[in-house]
Amino acid sequence: MPAYNEGKGLENAVKTTMKELKGLDYEIIMINDGSNDDTEEVAKMLCDSYKEVKLVSYPQNKGKGYALKKGFEKSRGDIIVFFDSDLDIPPSQIRRFLRALDNGYDVVIGSKYLPGARVKYSEKRRLFSILYRTLVKVLLNLDVTDTQVGLKVFKREVLEKAFSKVLVKKYAFDVELLTVINMYGYRIHEIPIKIEHNTFNSSINYREIARMFVDTMAVFYRKNILHYYNGDRE
Repeated sequence: MPAYNEGKGLENAVKTTMKELKGLDYEIIMINDGSNDDTEEVAKMLCDSYKEVKLVSYPQNKGKGYALKKGFEKSRGDIIVFFDSDLDIPPSQIRRFLRALDNGYDVVIGSKYLPGARVKYSEKRRLFSILYRTLVKVLLNLDVTDTQVGLKVFKREVLEKAFSKVLVKKYAFDVELLTVINMYGYRIHEIPIKIEHNTFNSSINYREIARMFVDTMAVFYRKNILHYYNGDRE
């Protein structure tokens, strides 16, 4: 559960997630990604209160990809869940993803574009998402409808192999990770997601879009020119 300046809502996010996971054998690993608010203090309080909760923390903001990799290094489970700490995605959906993983898949990811998905976002953001999805499919041969949703479930062995090749720390992290996983022949399954909050309607940051494009082109270069990802393929 990566967190950057989420101190205000982190306690509620962790407690709500714990409630939804009741009865399962689980751990929650919070990653304080260089926050400059009270995220670390809140996280430490939660660790002191609940044995299921752990913390990874470092002083400088590194990006979501770096945070998730550090969290994975501390994890122990055979199934790994990536889950955003802002609760835009209700944690009640986690069990649905876990059940889908039991159907013979190696990775289960959420999609805003499949029938049954529930999400509100602007036409401008919808257009950007369509264009980016098309770019990813053409450049990287990654045939998924959505790479960016903040709920993903993996078998541990998938991440153990893929993370050794992932270099992107921020904007195109999800794309690079799924590209590597797809190249290694693991089975990726998508299911419709429900996003309940309205923060998804926020304005587009064009600087971040430009950086995402640059990072995506770097993944394309490593995949198709350098063949960097091929070394560990079976």
